[in-house]
Amino acid sequence: MKISAKLSKQRTILLSILVITSSIVAAGAIHRSAGLTPTPATFTNYELAGNEFIAGHSQGVTCPNTATDPRLKCFSTQAEPAIRADNAGRFYGSSESVFCVIGGQCGGTYAWRSTDGGGHFTTLSLPNTVTISNESAAASIAGSDTDLAVAPAKNSNGFYNVYVASLHSSLANIEVSTSNDGGNSPS
Repeated sequence: MKISAKLSKQRTILLSILVITSSIVAAGAIHRSAGLTPTPATFTNYELAGNEFIAGHSQGVTCPNTATDPRLKCFSTQAEPAIRADNAGRFYGSSESVFCVIGGQCGGTYAWRSTDGGGHFTTLSLPNTVTISNESAAASIAGSDTDLAVAPAKNSNGFYNVYVASLHSSLANIEVSTSNDGGNSPS
């Protein structure tokens, strides 16, 4: 009995010390941060180029823009995007296309690049896609879930390799495109 009463008394003292020190630490943290003015987060939302309802898929179009030509407008129906940055400050994005489109492509993968810190994105050539009929149509068996990666070191061309992976439409394979020129051309 004496042992358990002694342990109970020690636990009470220990808990009291923890409560008091926690209160002091918390009060100091509140006091130090009380003079800070919170800055609300701001975001700019806009559509990426990549209008799959137009043959050619808007490669080279930069968004946002004020174009009225439907081939140049910022319009996108892609889903489940991924984004990564290289060590030079360029951003790369990829996404799956969710529609069957003019030109015969169902699904497919889209990719974008920003060289101004995310202020504008340019649509790149479609990775994991085969162009047919003088670039008037494309075919892709890939385009389900996508992801991308950027190499940590520059290649011999002075760029960071960009890798875009797309789940095959049968869900049995993964298609991977690699660009060794900053997203200008996938291989």
